[in-house]
Amino acid sequence: MFDVDAFRLNFPLIRENAGRLIYVDNASTTQKPESVVRAMSEFCTEHYANVDYSMYDLSNYASNAYDAVRVSIAKYCRIDVNTVVFCSGVTEGMNLLATCYAPVFLHKGDEILIGSAEHHSSCLPWRIAAEKCGCTVTYIPLSGKNYEIDLEAYRSCFSAKTKLVVIQNSSNVLGNVNDVKLMSQIAHENGAHIVIDGATSLMHGPIDLTDIGCDFFVTSGHKCFGPSGSGFVFGKYDLLKKMPPCRVGGRMVEKVTYDEVTYKLPPVRFEAGSPNILSVVGFGEAIKFLSDINWEKASEYFKKLVNYTHAQLCTIPGIVLYGSGASGVFSFNMKNIHAHDISTVLSAAGIAIRAGNHCAQPLMSILGVSSTARISLSLYNTREEIDAIVDTLKSCSKYF
Repeated sequence: MFDVDAFRLNFPLIRENAGRLIYVDNASTTQKPESVVRAMSEFCTEHYANVDYSMYDLSNYASNAYDAVRVSIAKYCRIDVNTVVFCSGVTEGMNLLATCYAPVFLHKGDEILIGSAEHHSSCLPWRIAAEKCGCTVTYIPLSGKNYEIDLEAYRSCFSAKTKLVVIQNSSNVLGNVNDVKLMSQIAHENGAHIVIDGATSLMHGPIDLTDIGCDFFVTSGHKCFGPSGSGFVFGKYDLLKKMPPCRVGGRMVEKVTYDEVTYKLPPVRFEAGSPNILSVVGFGEAIKFLSDINWEKASEYFKKLVNYTHAQLCTIPGIVLYGSGASGVFSFNMKNIHAHDISTVLSAAGIAIRAGNHCAQPLMSILGVSSTARISLSLYNTREEIDAIVDTLKSCSKYF
């Protein structure tokens, strides 16, 4: 059995605010385990220097630490180490891909398929790329009461002009989990590449990107117990090699003359300048923390918690739930109560949720609302916390 009480002790903010804070805004960002905080502090106070192997020990230590994180990520995601490009998170990663991929692989008249539930950081970079290249953008329709992607409808979206698919692994609003392995297979059958927004994927356990078969994958470290400013882009190496850099400067060049420049091979080609070493070190410690979890027990616990949360939310009079909530993300509204007012009432009770459009305004138009309240779970959440949240939500009607 997964020991959630012992797990919670790893997180200083959770531990020190026991009984005063219920944190369920994990789709926005997760709390940090003590091991991540300690690793970053120790690196700053005992080992800090710039990377790229200098002639002194501190720099060599920093370089080794930086490179070791790339190896850890590759192992956790079952990919080759040279396919891991460090970035600050999904926003930078998607912009990097859109800027570097489009000039090589997209041409006037081509088509990009984008999910209808995408976060702005996933859809906007590709919309800009489409405008620059003269491509069209088609949105993959949602269907059913949970606004899910019907795979046959997805398959019917493809035409001879379709060159790229951009899709979330799971929705940050609906909690729906897409079958990205099958969606990758269908994309390839139709001669298209596929980019997966895996913003929260790593916090649910190791992921086999080789088995999934996607061409690109982007994620953020701060959503899986790591620090802000960390993340990575995975890209199949033969594709990365064909792509030019989007930023130039130090570290990423092989040779520069007054007339010519030769860039290094990926992944360093896409990592110009002095990197965010500290966040990368913290991200590496988060990967280690995740790797040490017994995921068989943890996954069972989390699934039961998700099911319990859904069942308890359904007991609230006047609640409207959007999506399946399968990933532990529950968006909802309550009759005659604005989402921001719901958040305010919960905040007064020490409960941290998110309210707004969740950077998914096109999806809000499909749902017919301007905003929702959102509860998003992590492994350190408990049934007792869910009970407290539901009791507080039931009391909201007293104020409005």
